Amino acid sequence: MIFSVRSTRRSPIARTMLALAASASITLASACGSDVPTAPTDVSGTYVLHTIDGLALPVSVPNPRDHLIVINSVTATLNTNDTYAVAGTGTEDGNASTVFTDAGTFSQSGSTLHFTSATLNGATYSGTAKTDTVIVTLPGGFVDSDNASFDLLFVRVAANTPRRVSGKPVD
Repeated sequence: MIFSVRSTRRSPIARTMLALAASASITLASACGSDVPTAPTDVSGTYVLHTIDGLALPVSVPNPRDHLIVINSVTATLNTNDTYAVAGTGTEDGNASTVFTDAGTFSQSGSTLHFTSATLNGATYSGTAKTDTVIVTLPGGFVDSDNASFDLLFVRVAANTPRRVSGKPVD
């Protein structure tokens, strides 16, 4: 998943990188996963980011390029109509705010999820879905870092229940 950075103090490149990093993280989180070798059939639900490189949140983005960025929380929602939305909070240079948002569509092929951002000009990302966790490796540049990559762990906290009209699911 891809995020659109809302800070006006970041350069356009830094904002895009942070947005991409956040969205990729969320993408994996959205990809509801488990340690079961078979792919889940329903990945819809709400996911939260639990760790970055094994570190519990909040996490300071290491080796920052321009700004000190701290990620406090990220929540992603995968909807039953194959759309997603992601939002993350944190700080940039000590100022708290919503640091990124993203929305778009996703598709599933086996345990692989493919995300297409409507926010960042159709940028795409992939994730691997398991029963209740998803791990994604995100390029460091996506979060304005000189690190080569980061491993992000997302956990599904709630499943979406399809809306029903006269007993039939409705999108």
